Amino acid sequence: MPEVSVVIPSYNRAQFIERSVRSALQQTYKDIEVIVVDDGSNDGTDIRIDNLKKIDSRLRYLKHDINQGAQAARNTGINAARGKYVAFLDSDNEWLPNKLERQMLLFENNDRKIGVVYSGFTWQYADGRPSREQVPCYRGNIYKIALRQWIADTSTLLVCKDVFRMCGLFDELIRSYQEWDFCIRLAKHTEFDFVNEPLVVYHVHEQPTISKNLRLDACGYLDVITSHREEILKELGKHVFSKHLAAAAHRFARVSDFVTARELASQAVKLSPFYGRGSGIIFWILYSLGPLPNKIVTSFLKKARSLFSTLKR
Repeated sequence: MPEVSVVIPSYNRAQFIERSVRSALQQTYKDIEVIVVDDGSNDGTDIRIDNLKKIDSRLRYLKHDINQGAQAARNTGINAARGKYVAFLDSDNEWLPNKLERQMLLFENNDRKIGVVYSGFTWQYADGRPSREQVPCYRGNIYKIALRQWIADTSTLLVCKDVFRMCGLFDELIRSYQEWDFCIRLAKHTEFDFVNEPLVVYHVHEQPTISKNLRLDACGYLDVITSHREEILKELGKHVFSKHLAAAAHRFARVSDFVTARELASQAVKLSPFYGRGSGIIFWILYSLGPLPNKIVTSFLKKARSLFSTLKR
């Protein structure tokens, strides 16, 4: 049996899937299987994977008859995984060659009982903008931190399969920020560690993705904080949940859903009336006035913050 199972969900990513799969198969850590879960593609993904399977027998291919979403595809991969550890790689991203080797060293040489090792990643832009890096900074028992903020991209995660018995699989009802929800549930049951460098390339391209859909972004953020509401209130208090509600309100305002934005801002103010030094009340008023005043004031505040940052330098 392989030590590590790599799960790659894919939906109509034929133009990217070979790059992703090859980056997994070419890892310096060789004791792996790579499971591509085709989530109902109709773009020739199957042909490309068949060609790769002829080259490397460690590649497995599973297919959903209909599109069910990335979380369902990841869950299919987890259930089919034979390895002791499970890693995730999005079909439009890629790994550096030593990614798994660096992470497995932490599992093998760590005195503490860790269940998750993640890493940093690099944003690489198709339009030629300079790349930028995201590096991790939280290890150990990070449960409260995870309730407070997003932790890691899915493509950086390597998880001990035993942990799934405690935290469950990916929640297929979360519309975006699924990796945040997943990390919260992982952190509730196990400790995290990380490799302090980018080992994943996150490709930013023109094709549709969940992260580009601002309404899904808003709905997903609300899904996560609603799902973990009681935990956030218990562990971190009303002020933090109020800030989460305000963040969700801002996201709905970006897509001009001022009814939802106003309601969430109202909930935030009721929980913690003076969060953000009273800015919650200000934004609640703005959301009540509608798109044009909100746009004007938001633009002014953005410019003011930028000017203030420049002056501080």
